Amino acid sequence: MEITERETWIDNVKVIACILVVLGHFFQSMTKAGILAENNLYGWFEQTIYYFHVPLFFICSGYLYQKFSRVNNLKSWGRNVLKKLINLGVPYFVFSFVTWFLKNAFSGSVNGEVGGLTDTLLIHPTSPYWYLYGLFFIFLITPTFQSKAIAAAGLAAALVFKGFAVFFGGGCAGTLPAVSYILADEIWFVFGMIIAFGNLPKMFSRPVGAILGTAFVIISLFVWRFEDAILSFLMGVMACAAVCMIIEKYKTIRYLDHFAKYTMPIFLMHTLFAAPCRVILLKLGIDHPLIQIVLGIAVSFMGPVIAMIVLERIKLDFLVYPIKVLRKKKDNG
Repeated sequence: MEITERETWIDNVKVIACILVVLGHFFQSMTKAGILAENNLYGWFEQTIYYFHVPLFFICSGYLYQKFSRVNNLKSWGRNVLKKLINLGVPYFVFSFVTWFLKNAFSGSVNGEVGGLTDTLLIHPTSPYWYLYGLFFIFLITPTFQSKAIAAAGLAAALVFKGFAVFFGGGCAGTLPAVSYILADEIWFVFGMIIAFGNLPKMFSRPVGAILGTAFVIISLFVWRFEDAILSFLMGVMACAAVCMIIEKYKTIRYLDHFAKYTMPIFLMHTLFAAPCRVILLKLGIDHPLIQIVLGIAVSFMGPVIAMIVLERIKLDFLVYPIKVLRKKKDNG
């Protein structure tokens, strides 16, 4: 089911999360390449956005899942698993393979290391595709809520999972990363489901969101140096609540709307454009930080947009939106 006019705020939240993911990866690559120095501003920015940018994606996915799906028996569970296997699996395997191949082919020119193909695709997914990997396993274990009692039980279970992630998650991350992702991120997915189930967006207050957002920024200036799982979770809750409260009240946001339809391509392909751009500029002897930043960020966003337009023209958009393309073919057939 397509998102209705009422749910455009979810698109806008995903755009914000996507922008932060791109910027986070971009500035990481700049510091690893030695183009930018790792100073306090960089450290604060990286730590602060990691509190909440990917959790926002999980919240959006949980919201849409609860809002537009009914998974409450074995038959509906099977249909949903097959749907998610296609919708998440096709872009996950395609772009994970492309990233793995490029990192191996140009290992001397890129920053990150990558393991074997089987390990990368099935066990230890590479960034940013681990989100699709983890999301699939969350769908495997999460039914939609049919009552307030089930919603409360789902929230309680997610909090227990998060507790295990906080205290024991590191122990299973190396050998069972799928379990690690479920433990750490189920709570954000369930938060999104709770919002959809209880119609909480109608109760959101933009002033409260602004206050929470301001408090988050101020507190982050003092705590970003501390690596504490509980603190990180609480900071994430505060930031996600602020973003959702503020954005939900805007039914349309002009500049975010333009990028909404390209969130997925940008998420999937930004690193595939940013890294070659950096390497080419360095090969040309252009290592000035300002030029690298301006061109690198522009390419990170515009490269995937252009690539998506090309994929649509040559009928390969299935690689990014498999279910959407299959549904369109079915409707036209």
